[in-house]
Amino acid sequence: MRILILTPRLPWPPIDGGRIAMARLAEGLVRAGADVEILSLNPRKHHTVAAPPVPTQAIDIDTSRIVGPAFAKRIPFLVARFISEEFGEALRKTLRRFAPDVVQIESPFLLPYVDVVRSESSARVLLRSLNVEFRIWEGLARIERNPLPRFALRRIASSLRRYEVRQLNVCDAIVPISADDADDFRRLGGTRPMHVVPCGVTVSEPTRDTPIPNSIGFIGSLDFRPNQEAVEWIVEKLWPLVIERVPQARLSIGGSGAPAWLRRRMTGADFRGTVDDATAFMNSMSVMIAPLFAGGGMRIKVLEAMALAKPVVATKVGAGGLDVEHGRDILITDDAASFADAVALLLRDSQTAARIGDAARERVRSRYDNDALARGLLTFYESLSSP
Repeated sequence: MRILILTPRLPWPPIDGGRIAMARLAEGLVRAGADVEILSLNPRKHHTVAAPPVPTQAIDIDTSRIVGPAFAKRIPFLVARFISEEFGEALRKTLRRFAPDVVQIESPFLLPYVDVVRSESSARVLLRSLNVEFRIWEGLARIERNPLPRFALRRIASSLRRYEVRQLNVCDAIVPISADDADDFRRLGGTRPMHVVPCGVTVSEPTRDTPIPNSIGFIGSLDFRPNQEAVEWIVEKLWPLVIERVPQARLSIGGSGAPAWLRRRMTGADFRGTVDDATAFMNSMSVMIAPLFAGGGMRIKVLEAMALAKPVVATKVGAGGLDVEHGRDILITDDAASFADAVALLLRDSQTAARIGDAARERVRSRYDNDALARGLLTFYESLSSP
């Protein structure tokens, strides 16, 4: 089976959750026996030069500019930024040369290219969605305290909602990253076949390295609004409570793209900036935290921490999309005081921390094996009748 994957940015190097999810699935499909090519936008904001393990063509784009006719088609600004005549022409040429059986579109931001695919190919077109995008913006609006930004966020969410609902059934199938997202798509009116494919991992042997005592870590792309909100909450609300409970606790924050205003707020934290080796960062921590309050899909860094047998404390949104159970393989709480209590428990009680970490690792091994997930997706693709 020939699969062409369209991505809004290059999946490699896999340095953030979105890239990791795209890269792992593409590599898993190759190992499952598919012939895979990738056509990717390479936005100036996230521009990279990589040597991908999968044949890849990248088209540069400046997403601070938009194509004028996009507004006439009722395309929201956030989507219109990804429209490129050069990308459209490259897509036409690739469809004629490669003749894919399936075109897998990564992100609703690339749905404007469905018409190009239909005009040049009889391939089945699939939306692989890492989020119900407008839900992220709804969540940001709920937690925004300033009335003017809150109004703007609600407008963005409303515009994206209308667009995503209109586009729900333009593809032949949808591949959500979580069962919660699949249910959401159906409630919103999605009638196309769906097959849930979480982000996968390969669980390796546990490290024997000793973590830094009483260390707490957070890692995520800090140009992503929900992660920015999480860091603000950590340093302003959570950290003072943790220090009251465990005075010797140490906080480390890692992530690329942190704006200057956010760096200035990280008082009391060891800010690492871009982390070249996320596995080493997480292995060095006693506890990993994921206090997210907006977003959809699943938190890939939570999954990776669990695969390393790290005990994790998360909010309900931070643990969203993951098949986990509070008290068994993760601790879940939403308010600052309870979150601080959970962190303090794991720092003080090494047996509880080890039990939760070991259970997390086994849960990931049994449910989120990357190659098994890719084989299941390939079987789903093969089961679809031609449009």
